[in-house]
Amino acid sequence: MNQTINISATATVATIDIEGVIGSEGQNGAVTTYESLREKITQIEALETPMVVVNIRSVGGDVADALLIYEALLSLDAHITTRCYGYTASAATIIAQAANEGCREIAQSALYLIHNSSCAAEGNATNLAQQAALLQKTDERIAAIYASRSGLPASHFAEMMARNSGDGEWLSPEQALEAGLVDVIIATETKPSATLVERIRSWLGIKDKGIEPPAPAVDRVNMSNLHPTCTPITLTEGQKRVSKSTTAEVEDPDFEGGALSANATAYNRDVAAMRNY
Repeated sequence: MNQTINISATATVATIDIEGVIGSEGQNGAVTTYESLREKITQIEALETPMVVVNIRSVGGDVADALLIYEALLSLDAHITTRCYGYTASAATIIAQAANEGCREIAQSALYLIHNSSCAAEGNATNLAQQAALLQKTDERIAAIYASRSGLPASHFAEMMARNSGDGEWLSPEQALEAGLVDVIIATETKPSATLVERIRSWLGIKDKGIEPPAPAVDRVNMSNLHPTCTPITLTEGQKRVSKSTTAEVEDPDFEGGALSANATAYNRDVAAMRNY
């Protein structure tokens, strides 16, 4: 996992990304420690940015670094919002408490975990007893931080941290909100599902040039409704049986002599009658 603290800023908002295991060295010398954050704090103070957003994607890590990062964020003269994503657990939840009142946010798909502190120890009984006492003090301090940000008694959080033999219990955003560990659940925006054609175009790397509107539907006449006995079949058969119309040739009158047809004779008679009229 890339263990980094990144910062980007605009004229009004600075964003800090805390990812990976807190207190551990990351790739290329990047770390999620108080020392690395202190440099970023100096940059933010120089920018005089009025708002700081801290995005947290971490399952926890070293409590000492988490406490120092928490105190460093509180020292900023800016409005601070913390946003938790994915698995937010252990020491990362301490940093999440550095937000201003009402500004501890959690993503709708995240999970949240607080638990008793732990360590690897060796030595004699006295050494182990000292380590046990330090762990108890640490748990009391962490519970007090949760209480100070939530307005609930420290015993409320001590009980939650001690569940499952001190391993705590993973909480949904709604449960974390009810427990007083967060203030706001960030609604996840859903994208409309792509159609099959759009997905294929995406796979093939085809840029969307716009989708032409579908052609208007053509009204089709149901021929069976025109007449009770008229169906598409009978109409087709009737068209096949009809032959084309033909006309008789016109007989022109013949003034050159010869045998005249009945039409010609009648025509000549009418012409003669009109001349004598």
